[in-house]
Amino acid sequence: MVQEIAIRVRLREQDRLGLAEYERLVGSVATVAAVVAWLPTPDERLVLRGRTAEPVRLETVSYGDVFEMLVVLDQDSAAVERAAAAVAALVASVRDEAVADDVAGTAGELDRLDRSAPRGRSTVERSLRAFLEGARADVLARRTTTKVRAAQALLRLAEDGAELVVERVEDALAPVVEEQPVEVLADSGSAVVVEPVDGLAPSGVRAPRAEEQHDEAQPDEEKSDKKKKADAKKKDKKKDKKKSDKKKSDKKKDKKKSDKKQ
Repeated sequence: MVQEIAIRVRLREQDRLGLAEYERLVGSVATVAAVVAWLPTPDERLVLRGRTAEPVRLETVSYGDVFEMLVVLDQDSAAVERAAAAVAALVASVRDEAVADDVAGTAGELDRLDRSAPRGRSTVERSLRAFLEGARADVLARRTTTKVRAAQALLRLAEDGAELVVERVEDALAPVVEEQPVEVLADSGSAVVVEPVDGLAPSGVRAPRAEEQHDEAQPDEEKSDKKKKADAKKKDKKKDKKKSDKKKSDKKKDKKKSDKKQ
């Protein structure tokens, strides 16, 4: 069954939410979800509202001082899952740090986010950094663009100390959703070469069994035995030839002696 990608956003230590604050949080989460869906295809136009950006399911709940929101995207690709993980890693990296900067303003805050973004070479990670850099450039140029609005939504979640969890949902249209958290390793873009260790095989490669090693060793042993036998035969032939040559030489000497006597 196809499983849609979901993003669960959790905000702690929230006072009793008023309608305005509730709308702001919902808008920020929905905007960030639209950015996640766009990151794997950065050449396309970023759309924050509309048919392509709307989630298939949205749930909000607040209990005590915790506000939680579940956004189920109309996406199921691994690339979008990786994009969601990259954004979650970015927010987690600045969760315990103060992102707000009254001196540098929004441009400085975006620069701080950019420096904290995952440094891998995958498409979504490079796209995320380019998105933050582009938004910062627009802010410095005093342009209010879609990227700037989307980056400001991401900033608000980071400043609020949001926790983002990437999940897979079995059926987005079910009365009660069954979700399962997923773990996605960000691609660092680096290649790791693992030297084989005796008795161990690299990950993904099955180590040969003892029987197979024995079978593989047998042809070499047979070749070695044949070579030894062939060398021994050659030595025997050389010895026989030397003996034969010596006998012939002795016969010639005896014949010469007999001729002299006569």
